[in-house]
Amino acid sequence: MGDVSKLREVVERVVSDTLEAHVAALKSEIVERASRELESLVTEQAARAPAPEASSDGSTPAGGAPTDLLNAAFCTVLDSGSQSEILSSLLEGTGKFSQRSALFVLKGGNAVGWRARGFDNNDAIRSISFDPNSGLAGRAYGDRQTVQAAAAEFDAKFISTFGEPLVGTNAIVLPLVLRDKVAALVYADGGAIGKMDPSALECLTRGAGLWLEIVAARKAGVPVAAPESEPDRTGTQRMAAMPEPSKPPAPEVPPPPPPPPPPVVSAPPLPPAPAPVQAAAAVAAASDGIAPEDEEVHKKAKRFAKLLVDEIKLYNQQKVAEGRANKDLYSRLKDDIDKSRGSYEKRYGQGAAGPADYFNKELIRILCDGDPALLGSGFSR
Repeated sequence: MGDVSKLREVVERVVSDTLEAHVAALKSEIVERASRELESLVTEQAARAPAPEASSDGSTPAGGAPTDLLNAAFCTVLDSGSQSEILSSLLEGTGKFSQRSALFVLKGGNAVGWRARGFDNNDAIRSISFDPNSGLAGRAYGDRQTVQAAAAEFDAKFISTFGEPLVGTNAIVLPLVLRDKVAALVYADGGAIGKMDPSALECLTRGAGLWLEIVAARKAGVPVAAPESEPDRTGTQRMAAMPEPSKPPAPEVPPPPPPPPPPVVSAPPLPPAPAPVQAAAAVAAASDGIAPEDEEVHKKAKRFAKLLVDEIKLYNQQKVAEGRANKDLYSRLKDDIDKSRGSYEKRYGQGAAGPADYFNKELIRILCDGDPALLGSGFSR
């Protein structure tokens, strides 16, 4: 019996270590898989978006491509390591492509409001619960396909609480699919300004579902299997560990205990990471003065800053061009810049990445092509 226990410990440790050693490969796999599945949607979005201005050498400047914002939003999802973080990043990303959005988790046979953004009272979403088999949501849920229709078709209580979008009447409902099961529904509309990009929303939601599968596999230490859950009235299984809607952010499932110390029976050694890659990473971190344990935080902060500045540029291309020509970018974009800086400071300003001030660095790199003088005299760092 003792030998069996030791062998079990060896197997658990090897599986855990192997998964950790191949995290980068898993991340690369999900990006490639998402890219293949969503290529047609991205192409459609690019065809509709305004053409970016070209630099003097003919290349596309940073933040200028139509899909830069989508890429940055998806990278933010990939930087999230837990279920609730992924869903939060997904909902935040929808704000780049719609004016109002909400996420509903499937629980006990109902779609229950989890979080919302862009509404006058986002917290009111937690009072919304409806049958996912009816109305506009029922079409998205039953067919596991994105649907667009009049917002009034979504849910009567939702519309009476938040109202219909003021510009345009259509809304979009997107199913968040995990292992061929609908685990959540995303609602989005154009709000008061008509801002909505259905293709980008679909790309982001599908990608978030794929990344949730990968994260679940890594945490479980085994390939993703059909999760245990209760059936709804149609017999479809629900993901059991979706975040609790009444207490956002949702609690995570407790992580598994750390692997036990190596037993007497030795496990086969894992192949080490290539030495040049390890050396390059160490040199880069040391040259930036970043402690190894803070590298991940700095990477996430830089990506979030890039996402914020890319959004400013994408939706204010005329102002950016005029601001560069007159060297008064900050005065023309003050509201957008200050709002985005506030979002960055709230998330990373007081942490390990705070002193690096990635927001201002990306502001200068993307909006000013590296020349801070283009921001004008009113800008203070």
